[in-house]
Amino acid sequence: LGIPGDRQGEALQKLLNLAFVQTEDPDKAPLVLAELVKGHKVKMRNVEDVFVSFGQNLDGILAINEEAWQLYAKFLVHVFPKPQTAGWGWSRVGWDFKGWWQFCERCLQSLEPSRSFDVMGLVLRLCQDKEGMPIHSCQVWLDGDRLAKVLAKLCDLGGCELAEVGERLELLGVHAMEGTD
Repeated sequence: LGIPGDRQGEALQKLLNLAFVQTEDPDKAPLVLAELVKGHKVKMRNVEDVFVSFGQNLDGILAINEEAWQLYAKFLVHVFPKPQTAGWGWSRVGWDFKGWWQFCERCLQSLEPSRSFDVMGLVLRLCQDKEGMPIHSCQVWLDGDRLAKVLAKLCDLGGCELAEVGERLELLGVHAMEGTD
């Protein structure tokens, strides 16, 4: 499967069109998309472009499948840089948290702020589930103030203070603040 670079965006749009309307296995499309990226069959830049494009019409997509937005979060977790002590994540030379975080911000830029908040909240919950402990205790999120950076972005997206972000994340099952687990 070799998709020419100039046709990758079109192919990804067709794949995601199908993924957004099918509801029986919502984990399959983000996994397939991540495997295409990891196998160097499609470029991250093309995925980013397609996510931005779909973000501009997400309301129309949600009318067909109200859970479609979760594809963003599930894909982002699949390409999360592999933590040193974990058995999950993407191990690739040069792929680190900084690059992943910049990729996340670019992919979510066309979403409404409240939807970006939801996506990042789900990313945190899925990472927390993979680690098997509260996100505020996960070393990978504590290194270099990573969690603080994400929480600050969530404050911006939610138009609220850190305490409210913590409360909203808690409703999603994310234990981002010490004392909330």
